[in-house]
Amino acid sequence: MKEPLRLSFRHVWNYVLLLTIISGLLLWRSTGLDGRAVFGAVVAWIVLGRVFMPWIIHEHIGFLNRWVFNDYEKAHKRYRQAVDSGRATANAYCALGSLAYAEGDTPEAVRLLEEAVERLPEDVPARAVLARALIRAGRVDEAFEVVHHCLRTASKNSLVYIVLGDVMAKKRDFAAAASAYQKALMLSPDVFECHLKLGETYLQLGHDKEAEEEFRKARVLSPENPDVLYWWGKILCAKGDRKSARKALQKALEQRPIGDHTYQVPYQEIIAALSSVNDTL
Repeated sequence: MKEPLRLSFRHVWNYVLLLTIISGLLLWRSTGLDGRAVFGAVVAWIVLGRVFMPWIIHEHIGFLNRWVFNDYEKAHKRYRQAVDSGRATANAYCALGSLAYAEGDTPEAVRLLEEAVERLPEDVPARAVLARALIRAGRVDEAFEVVHHCLRTASKNSLVYIVLGDVMAKKRDFAAAASAYQKALMLSPDVFECHLKLGETYLQLGHDKEAEEEFRKARVLSPENPDVLYWWGKILCAKGDRKSARKALQKALEQRPIGDHTYQVPYQEIIAALSSVNDTL
């Protein structure tokens, strides 16, 4: 599931900054106002924001760290500073909740995302991550309630059916899970994650050929993804091609970040599968 960009734009500080930039540029072009005055006004407003509204500055720096510099540790720190101020925007709670989920801090992810969806009740991606965090915490019935709310308000969103499938799979109702994943693929055929989940569900139902076909589709859509490589390695191993299976599993291990808990297959399972194949060779 791709996390949406969480730029905290809806805040008075942003509006004033935008107004300052636009007004300054217009004055510069029409009256010849010194460009240094415009630049100085922008810098002054940033400094004032840092002093009097530091939480919004922390959110913006957190956004840059997350999406521009890919420094998740610094992004977490900045969003945490914003949230701890008690004045953060809903997007900060969403962003920090998603980071906590990725880091494996499930209780904190649930707490933050519950606050986020209370502020943004129609935000489907936030509810989807909340439902997955609740599933991970073993609170499956609560996760189902979250998904049910999404079904009432966003029944055409494939993400809702993917998470519904996750809930039903956790309940071990694999037929219902498969139906949900199939509905998601009808709405968004190119979501490799959904092909993987449907393939895994087919395996649980004993439909091995259908499972292999779904894993093959996922491999075409995202050949470098560690989850895809893991399941493709498992399929190759089941078919007796252990050398190719070892290559796929080894690549899955190399591609899989150890501390990222957003992937379907735990890091330890990839190691166990690779060790098993190596033992047979």
